[in-house]
Amino acid sequence: MEKLTRMEARSLTSLQHPLVKHLVRLRTDHAYRHAHQCLLLEGLKPIQEIPVAIHKILYTSAYASYASSMRGEKWHIEEKLLHKISGMRSPEGILAEVQMPSFVSLNKMKQLLALDGVSDPGNTGTLLRTAVALGWDGAYFLPGSCDPFNEKALRASRGAHFKLALAKGTVDELHQWVKEEDVQPLVADIKGKLAETIFPPLRRLLVLGNEAHGASEAIRSFCAPVTIPMQGSMQSLNVAVAGGILLYLLRSTTPP
Repeated sequence: MEKLTRMEARSLTSLQHPLVKHLVRLRTDHAYRHAHQCLLLEGLKPIQEIPVAIHKILYTSAYASYASSMRGEKWHIEEKLLHKISGMRSPEGILAEVQMPSFVSLNKMKQLLALDGVSDPGNTGTLLRTAVALGWDGAYFLPGSCDPFNEKALRASRGAHFKLALAKGTVDELHQWVKEEDVQPLVADIKGKLAETIFPPLRRLLVLGNEAHGASEAIRSFCAPVTIPMQGSMQSLNVAVAGGILLYLLRSTTPP
């Protein structure tokens, strides 16, 4: 592959450059990135796989050959700028400003994961990545949940944001969808029915609640509780771990 030369790309050398400030704000400022509808994405593989528009590619010399084949405005950057923009101690060497995926409606969802106040971005990204791996259709973000486009959530998801349908709304809107579309609604709860004994229909909803307090009473009012059997003195699991187990069990369970 022919390498990209400096003459074919702009050079970014100053920490005070407006582009540096813009990209840092995309990474750190919720309101700013949503206003611009753009994200800062890091890593060669996630950037290569995304289906959305790439506005800018920023790369160090080691990644010039990869950047040459990518679409988007290209900027060669120095290591010190890479650390500032990415916020990582050991950034990979290639970043991209990309179009933020649009939120969609629930109309065609068959297997939906909903997050009710899940606040940790690492948990959020891990759950999205797991949902993609296990074939779920989408994720629904209820009020109080982590911004799905938080920088830590993006890193933990490894590109899942661009492979999974994302939606957001209220509990009432979710409840209305459940009733209109004849969806079986389930919520993770330690006092629930064992997941292995549930044979959900084609259309199902799994709600995971806040790490400390669980799901809201509004969710519990229309969702059947489901749980994972645990032995010994352990009474609960991390929400990303519990969610992963339930996503697997409820996807793969079939009637006897």
